[in-house]
Amino acid sequence: MKRSRIGLTAGLAVAVLIAGCNSGGGDKPSKTLKELGKDEKASIKVVYWDKSYFFQQYGNLFSAKFPNIDVQVVSMQGFYSDGKDPDEEFKKLVEEEKPDVLMFQSPEMFEKWANDGKLYQLDDVIRQDKFDIENILPSVVEQIKAKGNGNIYGLTPSFYGQALFYNKDLFEKHGVPLPKNKMTWNEVLDLAKRFPKDGQGDNRIYGFAENASYAFMDDKKQIAFQMMNSIGGTSGLSFVDPDKGAVTIQSDGWKEALLATVEALKSGAVFAGNDEKFDPNKPMSMEDHMKKDLFANGRLAMTVGGSYMISSLQRTKETLKDVTPVNWDIVTVPVDPKNPEVSNSVSLSGLFAVNANSSNPRAAWELVKYINSDEMARLLTKSEDGAMLSRTAYAKEREGRSMEPFYMLKMSENSLYKNYSKIPSGFYQPFNELAGTEIQSVIEGKKSVDDALKTMQEKGQEFYIKAKQEQDAKNAKEGKDQKPAEPAKN
Repeated sequence: MKRSRIGLTAGLAVAVLIAGCNSGGGDKPSKTLKELGKDEKASIKVVYWDKSYFFQQYGNLFSAKFPNIDVQVVSMQGFYSDGKDPDEEFKKLVEEEKPDVLMFQSPEMFEKWANDGKLYQLDDVIRQDKFDIENILPSVVEQIKAKGNGNIYGLTPSFYGQALFYNKDLFEKHGVPLPKNKMTWNEVLDLAKRFPKDGQGDNRIYGFAENASYAFMDDKKQIAFQMMNSIGGTSGLSFVDPDKGAVTIQSDGWKEALLATVEALKSGAVFAGNDEKFDPNKPMSMEDHMKKDLFANGRLAMTVGGSYMISSLQRTKETLKDVTPVNWDIVTVPVDPKNPEVSNSVSLSGLFAVNANSSNPRAAWELVKYINSDEMARLLTKSEDGAMLSRTAYAKEREGRSMEPFYMLKMSENSLYKNYSKIPSGFYQPFNELAGTEIQSVIEGKKSVDDALKTMQEKGQEFYIKAKQEQDAKNAKEGKDQKPAEPAKN
């Protein structure tokens, strides 16, 4: 039987509860952590992004509640630099540091570790401790179980989500009906086209922008590519099949997404970039960024943004005293009309799990349990990191607005980034540039949609094969046993 199939409670029957803290007799029943005396200490390690941020967010509060447990943090700083494979770096770090608690940012990586027997199953200890998961968003629990073949191998205090933000005053001023939950992309873009397109300078408003912060970007190609990505991703499309190693953008679905993107950007209702150039050697201040944000400055009717945008709008309100604060509200992100109850903009993040090889599984579980507790959720409501909390009791409102749109849609298994770790990292930049150039050619009338997709498909496949070969060569040089890349058969 795999280690992962052994629940934490069962594991504790054969493991020392707290390293160095056994009460002496092996026949004595396991003691709960709360029964340990003052002289019985435990030490655990946790893998996290940053040591200081961990203690600020969780560690200091946990240490005050459990002074007998010494928590050490293994930082993941630098994982995404110099073209390193984050999955391999994580694996190496765990092998070297032997942490007790693991934090997974990638749901795919969490799933692999759970099913490879590297994590403790938590179902039994959750029942034993009567730990409340009933008040965690059901779709979060469902996704966690889906990653563990029906079992729980980790918990997350928050999840990532997006919503469609809109400026109520602009809608009312121009007599446009307010957005509704579960609109399709066509419905959103139709609303956008009802706003005036003839303003100049700071008086120019837009019906929609894929991301309000793009206002300080001059790269029209990438704005177009990101918009096509969002529209296609909503329908569960991906431009690469990671399992086959094949580019898959020459399809009817992507054709529809490209047509919708081109029409929207040509209409003038959607922000398509500008001709303003920025000096990369002259960094912008935070205040400069705020001044360029179309939505925060009342020049944008709708945009898609994560929950962090709420904190950003509040900071802009406090910083730019001469700018009228936006009277905003939210509805759900655009949905696929064929599957309107789900969204791939909702995803798991920050999953905490107990290492199956932990020598202090009970202490490790206490940390995971505390991070995901009702008490911690209540404290995190005051945090400004913008994360959406998994516990629904603290999901009701922020800044006087209902947060229900963030919680309304279920998580989709079809994701633009599903199995992304299998895609060679060197593929993205050249493909993104290629796709942006081709979309812009269609917008300018230089190419047909079919020809643009054909070029993206053929050249994109060449980029994929080259990137895969380079990555395999690099891995081989580092002593990894991997087969060389072979061209995908279309």
